[in-house]
Amino acid sequence: MSAFASIQSRPYAWPYTGAWSFADTALFLVDFQSEPVAETKAEGVVAGLAPLLATWRETGGFVLHGRRGFDPLVGLPRVLAARNDARPVDRILPRGSEGWEIVEALAPLAGEPVIEHAGDNAFLGTDLNFLIEQRHIANLVFAGLRTEGSVHATMRAANDIGLESLLLEDGTTTDLPGAKDSILNITRFGSGLFGTTTTIAVLQGAIG
Repeated sequence: MSAFASIQSRPYAWPYTGAWSFADTALFLVDFQSEPVAETKAEGVVAGLAPLLATWRETGGFVLHGRRGFDPLVGLPRVLAARNDARPVDRILPRGSEGWEIVEALAPLAGEPVIEHAGDNAFLGTDLNFLIEQRHIANLVFAGLRTEGSVHATMRAANDIGLESLLLEDGTTTDLPGAKDSILNITRFGSGLFGTTTTIAVLQGAIG
């Protein structure tokens, strides 16, 4: 499979090892579900990502989807359940409930895995790490909701297992004032503590 040149990003060109390809890279769309999209007013983010997703698919790229929710037959741990019940927004929804589904513009196609996770970290209690190892994925391109929640928690976990992460600056948002900029800075801190950041347009230009 053809290799691409490194992507211009901050604080270093991604990935650190240089070239990348669709064989070792996945686009990870995290929690673009109806309720969080509405709560964070992320309709513009969704519209901006849709053309990139189409190009990524057309050129043979692998797509992963995250969807946060809990199994209603199992429930949540006691403390988390109490906190979740008290939240006016950013609720962990029961799987299959209204607002839990992924928005149509970014909905998974047949063959695109959906990682069903109950907490913010999409690696915890899921098959995500096994799937990444099985496909020999070394690089993850992140977009998703909320920036300081599932996106950051999953990027930190990805860093812990040695993956190279690229966060799309305009492919993520939140409703917590100041949180997005803080997470972008934390990601780039210390020569790329948890990865690098770039824009949708830069990545789109790189893959054609």
